Amino acid sequence: MRIKSKLLVIYIPILLIGMALTGYWAYLTAYDSVREREYQLLTQTLTLNVLEIIDERRELLIESGLENVPVFRDAYQEEVFEELKSLQKTTDRHFAISDSSSETVIFSTMEQMVVPNVENATISTIASRHVAFGESNVNDSDVLFACSEFSPWNWKVTVLQPADDLQSSLSTIAWLTFLVTLFAVAIVSLLMGRVTQIFVVSPIEKIKSAASRIAIEHKKVSIDLQQNDELGVLARDVETMSGKIEQYVAQAQQANRAKTDFLAVMSHEIRTPLNGIQGLATLLLDTPLSEKQHRYASDLKSSASILAAVINDVLDLSKIESGMSEVDVTEFDLDSMLNDLITLLGTNASANNTRLVYSSKNMKSVAVTSDITKLRQIIINLVSNAIKFTHKGTVSISAKLKQPSTTVISDNRLVVSVKDTGIGIETDRLEHIFDKFTQSDSSITRKYGGTGLGLAIAKQLAQILDGDIKVVSMVGEGSCFTVTAKVQSRLKAELATDKGSARYAQRASLPTGLKVLLAEDNAINAVVAQALLEQLQCDVEHVDNGLKAAARVEEGGVDVVFMDVHMPVMDGIEATKRIRKLEGELSQTPVIGLTAEAFKERHVSFKKAGMNDIVTKPVTVEALLESLLKLALGEEVIDNS
Repeated sequence: MRIKSKLLVIYIPILLIGMALTGYWAYLTAYDSVREREYQLLTQTLTLNVLEIIDERRELLIESGLENVPVFRDAYQEEVFEELKSLQKTTDRHFAISDSSSETVIFSTMEQMVVPNVENATISTIASRHVAFGESNVNDSDVLFACSEFSPWNWKVTVLQPADDLQSSLSTIAWLTFLVTLFAVAIVSLLMGRVTQIFVVSPIEKIKSAASRIAIEHKKVSIDLQQNDELGVLARDVETMSGKIEQYVAQAQQANRAKTDFLAVMSHEIRTPLNGIQGLATLLLDTPLSEKQHRYASDLKSSASILAAVINDVLDLSKIESGMSEVDVTEFDLDSMLNDLITLLGTNASANNTRLVYSSKNMKSVAVTSDITKLRQIIINLVSNAIKFTHKGTVSISAKLKQPSTTVISDNRLVVSVKDTGIGIETDRLEHIFDKFTQSDSSITRKYGGTGLGLAIAKQLAQILDGDIKVVSMVGEGSCFTVTAKVQSRLKAELATDKGSARYAQRASLPTGLKVLLAEDNAINAVVAQALLEQLQCDVEHVDNGLKAAARVEEGGVDVVFMDVHMPVMDGIEATKRIRKLEGELSQTPVIGLTAEAFKERHVSFKKAGMNDIVTKPVTVEALLESLLKLALGEEVIDNS
């Protein structure tokens, strides 16, 4: 509910209650005022009219000396009665005279001669006369009365007035009070609403809008609010805060860029010699070696692979924490992908005397849409971890989709469990097992190796896929990691991943004698890349900088260029741009970038500069073959932008 609505919900009941109480008080005040006025008129009629008439007749009797003569006294009293009858017609009030001693009615202008009960009447002295007045019921009708005694004749004189007229006046007053109250509530509500809008709601909306802009743009804002109250102070504080936020964001972005640049440089500097180590170890293993030399070369290659894995973990974690890890959604055969992973990891399991077991549910002939790279990395991390800590045991991988798939693509939930019979994890360490650089025991690092980043990366990747990873474990019995992820699925007529297989089936091998220009400044990496390309039956020519590469392409006769990104004299980006500016078909010469930078956004920038594909170091013969096959099939489009 908006704040304006909330204020109205609060204000209107308060106004209604306040105005109702005010109206009720006004009604009671008017009621008492009207009754008081009526009583005043009655008492005035009694004292100034009726009793004056009676006094005049008695004085006439006294002056004529006939006061004690019954006949004349009765005659004069009859004149009083006639006067009262005339007065009743002119005033619409009734008059009654009774005997003070016996309460016997002597005269009444009413049809039924009844004298009202005066026990609860109010006594007052008016014009030296004691007058009782109040309200009573006569003949089932409410009447107002005023009475006084006339002692010389032993009379009790009463003036009566029906209360109907009074009730009518009071009803009119009540309705007027009600209407005025409603009108006042409406007017006050409008005024308070307008005042609230101007002095409260509008400033709050301006501050809210400014806060939204700060959240989205992270820039300094200006709030047009000239008030000097709390909201005005708040607006100025928000303006000041936005300026500081802009500074902090700029500093954070600068630091993030510096971090990215540092990681890119470190990645390049570490991967470049590492590429040489792995490549030379691979080439060495292809030469005749003694058993001892072969073991040394194998250990060298394994150590380089472990170092590469550590570097990849650090870079992956950095990309995730900096928000640069994006979801790349594709449709693929998940069951087939998992089977391939099990086959791939089977070698590691066999070396550790561990048996891998895989089962699936609701995944046969199902195409899944998700980020295959992240899912693959999560599963590899979990299974590799399970294999590492399980000796002469079993690692069971089970995968299922929560809902059976239909021919229509729909949302689904993937659940993959990796259960091992390994060493297990202590209960008090379970809550920290996904922390960065953490393993269940400090001795684990010394005995098994590793950075402690694999599970942290896997959990964060799962959360990026709108899922999570949970673990249960008992020391000595093993662990079970369960990963969930949000995916889309459908039943498929043909394998979605068969497209890649079909490409390789079309070109199972490259044509021999491809003219390859290798631009690489590092001598060792050049030897490795050249040897790997020669394994693919390519005719390789080597240059050590981008300027020479661009000049050699301009001479013609080059089928494809493998271009290192960072080189002296002229780097690979500038050399690629220069090639794209050549005339004719030379400008279309395929260029494949070689780089130790693993950040995807950097790869995108390389392609925008004109590169057709990117191969990340350490270079493998499989990566070179895949990139060349892409070009051979014409699937990469050169971007000259």
